[in-house]
This record gives sequence, structure tokens and C-alpha cells, in this order.
Amino acid sequence: MFWNSAKSLFRNGGANYMPEGDIERAAAWYKEKFAVKPVNIELDDGEGCLALDFSEEECLFVLGPQGKSSGELAARLFTSNLKKARKHLLSRDVQPGEIEQDGQGTHFFTARDIEGNVIEISEEP
Repeated sequence: MFWNSAKSLFRNGGANYMPEGDIERAAAWYKEKFAVKPVNIELDDGEGCLALDFSEEECLFVLGPQGKSSGELAARLFTSNLKKARKHLLSRDVQPGEIEQDGQGTHFFTARDIEGNVIEISEEP
């Protein structure tokens, strides 16, 4: 049930490369909080990286060594229900920020992973 709930709440919104000092520890955190699992997909420059998703179709996050970057300031996920997504993360002991609105009127909140990387969860465009 938890897996289906997370899968229905979160959708990829960007490259979502997460630089991690301890990839194994970070993978366990993402599995617990987002119900993702390692997937076998081809990555550009994927040496030392681990792709995570709900299925083998794409990847929600790419965990990799510190020092690499996707060029994005934060990982971005989309959701159709911000309040439910925030409540889901709170139930998994993640401390998300309050729901905010940007200058274009888009609602979002942020959370941090086990190593402090920012994850922005935004309403679907």
C-alpha cells in the first residue's frame, strides 16, 4: 500500500541528480521515504551512480558521487496533491517546509534528504 501511495503522489520533474557521500545509506533513505528501488536504466556518465524509481520505466532520482552535478539547484518532483504529498513525507519522518507560492503562482514545498540535498515538490504544471 505504501508503495502505491508514493507512486501515485510523486512524478519526476527534472534530472534529480543527488550527490551523496554514502550512496548505500542514501539509497536506503530514499527507499524508506519514497518507496523507490534501484532500477537498471542507462545513464549518461553513470559511473558510480545508482538510479532509483518505482519501476524500470524511468528514474525519479540518481544518486551519485559528490562533485558531479546535473546543473540543477534542487531535485524537483511534481505532485497533483501538495497537501497529501507533504503529509506522506511527514508520516515517513521527513521534515518538509511549509507550502509556499512562487512569483508565478506555483505552489511548492521543500524537503532535504539524509545528506541535506534539497528536494522541491511542486504542484503539477
